[in-house]
Amino acid sequence: MANRNQGFTLVELIVTLSILGIAAAIAIPAAGEMIARNRQEALKDQVEKILHNARTQAITQRRTVDVCGTADGKKCSANWADGWLVRTSSGQILQLTRLPTHDALRWQGFSDNIRFRDNGTTPTSNGRFYQCYRQQVAWQLIISRQGRVRQALPAENREKASLCQ
Repeated sequence: MANRNQGFTLVELIVTLSILGIAAAIAIPAAGEMIARNRQEALKDQVEKILHNARTQAITQRRTVDVCGTADGKKCSANWADGWLVRTSSGQILQLTRLPTHDALRWQGFSDNIRFRDNGTTPTSNGRFYQCYRQQVAWQLIISRQGRVRQALPAENREKASLCQ
């Protein structure tokens, strides 16, 4: 009875490692794209939720509610990439949201902030939030003068690609 050691030869090991290397080279970029898309969706959902909540508070509490970008977490600015404030027209801060990373959240509208009146309208605050990714618009949230928020269609995102150039 011959006692033969069972195992892999060097050639088999090199072939196996080569195949694993090729598979990893294909999978890693795809995983990176998936992570980027998930972060974009999470930011879009977060912005949409805050806008709906601010509008709801304005209507239910019968008072004007402002949503504005903030760089320092204390006062309004045109910078939405760091986070935003939700506050009453008297200045009482209802909610502060700080973004962990600069996600390049952008706002384009008639004013730097969004003002929901007690009936839910935003007559002078209509506009759009959007995020750029690879010089394309990844998503848009469009706010009408009636205060309603809707997601842009893919065709609308392609039409606005010049915003990201």
